Amino acid sequence: MKTKAEQKKTDSLATFRAKPKPQAKRTVKNGKPSNELVFSAYTEGNDSVFPRILGLYVKPGSVVADVTYGKGVFWRDVPEGAYQLRATDLQDGIDCRKLPYKDNELDCVVFDPPYMHTPGGSAHTVHNQFEDHYRNNSTGNRTNSKYHEAVLELYIEGGKEAHRVLRNRGVFIVKCQDEVCANRQRFTHVEIMAAYEKMGFVAEDLFVIVRNNRPGVSRVVQQVHARKNHSYFLVFWKSNNGKQRWEPPQ
Repeated sequence: MKTKAEQKKTDSLATFRAKPKPQAKRTVKNGKPSNELVFSAYTEGNDSVFPRILGLYVKPGSVVADVTYGKGVFWRDVPEGAYQLRATDLQDGIDCRKLPYKDNELDCVVFDPPYMHTPGGSAHTVHNQFEDHYRNNSTGNRTNSKYHEAVLELYIEGGKEAHRVLRNRGVFIVKCQDEVCANRQRFTHVEIMAAYEKMGFVAEDLFVIVRNNRPGVSRVVQQVHARKNHSYFLVFWKSNNGKQRWEPPQ
């Protein structure tokens, strides 16, 4: 036989269970629902994939510095005027390691340096030769490193400069490719992520670009490693507070 207090508690519990709290209706705050999504891997060119990444991570109208602009391949399919583009390149006298911008000035930096060092040319003639642009075997190169270490050092020095000029929560889009150097597997994208996180960047996304044609190869007696036929777009953002989380552009 329950006491009055016990019966009252039982009745209250039964009432609570019988009347679940209504859930608030979910609302979409930033645009209309869509199944036109950006995916993590493509067999398309840089000029096709880059605008998708830019649209996903950088608000239209933002100030974007492409510090290795070259021929502007990334921007071929980006609508003119969609962003405030600052296009520079070493060929125009602007070194990505010494940019003409103030601290915390930019919303986004795009960085695509030569990512493979092939002394004397040989198999990778389709790429911008490292020594053609950021010579590591001549004077004026600001590095004593060689081969893969010289490539990695360029990424690190360019990353430090990008971190200086980006505002808090600014986006850093980096293109890179792994390589085998001196018969040693070098996962460049992993090394870059580790180095940039120490600078204060957060690695937020990774996109794989697979070539749709056969890469140039030299004849070999015995293949040791897989020939690379893919590259990456890495997306970082600057965080002045390690506890922050990424928020999409509004």
